[in-house]
Amino acid sequence: MANPSSGQAPGKAPGQANSLWTVDFVLNMLVGHFMFAGYTSLITIVPSYVLHQGGQEWQLGIIIGSFGLVAMFIRPFAGRWVYKFGAKQIAIIGTVIIAIGSLLYIVSPGPWWLVPIRMGQGIGIAMAPVATSTIVANLAPAHRRAEAMSYMGASINVAFLYAPVVASLILGFAGFKYAFMFSCSSALMAALLASRLSSARVSPPVEASTDAPTETVPLISRAALFPAIVFMAYTFTTAPINTFLPILAEERGLGNPGLYFTVWSVTSIAGMMFSGPVADRFGRATVIVPGLMLTACAMFLLNIANIPAMLWGAGFLAGVGFGLIQPGIQSLTIDRVSLRERSSGVATLQQAWDVAGSGGAFIIGPLGGLIGVANSFGVTGVGALVGVVGFVVGNKRGPALTPSRQTDIVESDD
Repeated sequence: MANPSSGQAPGKAPGQANSLWTVDFVLNMLVGHFMFAGYTSLITIVPSYVLHQGGQEWQLGIIIGSFGLVAMFIRPFAGRWVYKFGAKQIAIIGTVIIAIGSLLYIVSPGPWWLVPIRMGQGIGIAMAPVATSTIVANLAPAHRRAEAMSYMGASINVAFLYAPVVASLILGFAGFKYAFMFSCSSALMAALLASRLSSARVSPPVEASTDAPTETVPLISRAALFPAIVFMAYTFTTAPINTFLPILAEERGLGNPGLYFTVWSVTSIAGMMFSGPVADRFGRATVIVPGLMLTACAMFLLNIANIPAMLWGAGFLAGVGFGLIQPGIQSLTIDRVSLRERSSGVATLQQAWDVAGSGGAFIIGPLGGLIGVANSFGVTGVGALVGVVGFVVGNKRGPALTPSRQTDIVESDD
């Protein structure tokens, strides 16, 4: 039950109001946007940079996957740090680390030196998104939770709309140095905006719990494991996208690979605007299942793509798919965890990016060398369909999650 001395209604985090559109909510969306502008701008330039420095295709999976290797271990602690030190502080530290990492690419003397640089940058991307997602959960009214997640996701995906293409254009006209500086400046803007957040309103809900403020939260939230495992079916599809898409586009004459992310961004934003309210009203499954199915279709289309229109079509399907999945899976996670474990639950869910996304690159890299770059997309498409089956079976055994029956209850540890 809630701590009476907190002055909060049961189930309401400190600073959480009935209104969704507050100054802190908008600032937090901008933090997420510029943070991911810095990150996504690297997607289209790092693979080319590896080859520019003398690396081989088989090395791409290892170098790109190293980004998430350290994040896999850091992210659970990020949930604790958000709870202990505050979401604002962790958001600032994480975005500054991302910015520094982008600058270090410029001075790398060879391809293998990119591994420690990407691992260091992975620390930042493991910390900051846990903070910003926890802030959304803390600020959003319970009955508009998926809608809030959709707005946050849309602000992030606007970065995909232009950052990869701009980075590619800068690379073509000015070289790698200025492309990496564009990434750095975007992440620094995120840090500056994070510094303007109100610590009192966006902090994790320590005061609303019956626990002492010094008590830690679990590294892995058991309640968030099911959504995280389902989400891995989606994040695994990002492994060949981040590793091989520029190579596939060049080999098959598919045009600027950045345009995939542009189409993906536009359609994912449209999908989120639709899926958030739908998930709040009709349940999380109504958006998660079709989202995974559309993502699988996108991977199968990339498997056989041989003209630019097929690349764009895959971006369309994958974008709508993610637009459906993201608000549903994030709100599902918050539904299932206690208020005290909110940051831990967010961290557990986001580990799906590390385990199946970045970690999956270690599998996809060598696998692409064996079965072909294009076929690696088909493999992850099958994985997305397996995720559909796993969700349907597992969700039937879980608690009822119809939004009209949800309450944002603060659980005690009795």
